[in-house]
Amino acid sequence: MRLIKIISLLAIAAGSYSLTSCTPGCCTGEDPVPPLRPLPDFKALEVDYSK
Repeated sequence: MRLIKIISLLAIAAGSYSLTSCTPGCCTGEDPVPPLRPLPDFKALEVDYSK
């Protein structure tokens, strides 16, 4: 009985994951997310702690 519960829970989890997961090019017809822009080059801040 306990093994049947574990197997059924695993089957439900796998089924819900396969129904809700959306990989690029899924059935919604939306375009995939564009790649992120590279970060700008930041200048180092000069901090004076002598005060």
